[in-house]
Amino acid sequence: MNRQTRMLFKGLAAIALVWALAWGLMRWAGAARPTPEKVVAFVEANPLSEIEDPDERLRVIGQLADMLNALDPADLRELEERATADPRRETFEGMTPEEQLFFLERRVGRAFQQMMQSFNDMDREERKRIIDRSLKQMREDRGRPARLEETDPEIAERITEAGLKAYYEDANAETKLDLAPLLEEMQRSMTMMRGR
Repeated sequence: MNRQTRMLFKGLAAIALVWALAWGLMRWAGAARPTPEKVVAFVEANPLSEIEDPDERLRVIGQLADMLNALDPADLRELEERATADPRRETFEGMTPEEQLFFLERRVGRAFQQMMQSFNDMDREERKRIIDRSLKQMREDRGRPARLEETDPEIAERITEAGLKAYYEDANAETKLDLAPLLEEMQRSMTMMRGR
């Protein structure tokens, strides 16, 4: 075998090795990426009702929020549509009010409280515009109204009148969980309005 042929084989072997490494990394990344099924399995494997240590509870709650944050919008919609079988609801209902706030801050972002305050500081017309724009965007993204809008058709009016903080504080655990996607959309709307 001459030198040129050996170089060709070495080059082909190097290319094959690079492709094998790339394929392995893609498989590993795909396995590490959360899916709706992995979220359900995580929640079922870590029931809050069986965890007494406050630090461990916060670790589990934080990990759940991080998994949800890593899901694609389509995967989140799939979880939301599991109305009665969505294990996140039971988990959220099992949280203390402080844990629920921690979860929503981790889900929606650290600026959650600031966003609520900024919204409450707006005049009624600005509030209405943001709520309407956010709900409209959610309908367009999902092809139907959001769960929160279906369960409370007067949601836009209630939040506009009471303010986000008052609405949030009066809401039950299920409504707070349904509120998370709306809060995310409102955050985007408010950021877009500031950018103008």
